[in-house]
Amino acid sequence: MLESQRKKLTEHTGKYLSIGITGDGAPRRSVWVPWHSTGNACNMRTPQIYLAPADLTDEALWAELSRFHINGCYIFCPLEDYGFLNRLTELEDLCIRSGGALRSLRFLRNMPDWFHLHVEDAVLEDLDDLYPDGPRKGVHSVCVCLSGCQVGDISALVHPDIWLSELVILMPQGSADKDRWKDIRCGKYTYHEYRV
Repeated sequence: MLESQRKKLTEHTGKYLSIGITGDGAPRRSVWVPWHSTGNACNMRTPQIYLAPADLTDEALWAELSRFHINGCYIFCPLEDYGFLNRLTELEDLCIRSGGALRSLRFLRNMPDWFHLHVEDAVLEDLDDLYPDGPRKGVHSVCVCLSGCQVGDISALVHPDIWLSELVILMPQGSADKDRWKDIRCGKYTYHEYRV
């Protein structure tokens, strides 16, 4: 962990904390906002403290982080292991960029309060882990962005009682995947294809 980030962590007095993970532990200057709605964008839990991948195995650091309600996690670099996410049971906002090694969203089962999910490049058999117990009652506006992900069965989201605030699907040019997602109930559906 960079000394500047360790100092920020030591001096952090709030109850809530959002973490970012970059390849070198250096802070990012900006965070991409996938959400159309200003309200959804304002509810993002953008990082306050940044870690490096090596920090994720530091038990002393995890003990220090346990003082806080960690409500956001933004991963900006590829990781080999996402198991540490099982520790973050209070997450509301999760962003995984460069998630090519990600094969499951099972950790979401331990995060009952998530409402923003942005995943990039994952290969997922299904989306069953988003709502393992069916629709949730009285929750925040739920937003899902899947960017460049290969997803098999999406039927877990095609449910009359599941309503997303926003669904954003970004796919490589030529994917022609737009119609597959149209039966998911949401306030705003955005589909774009990008050049590879």
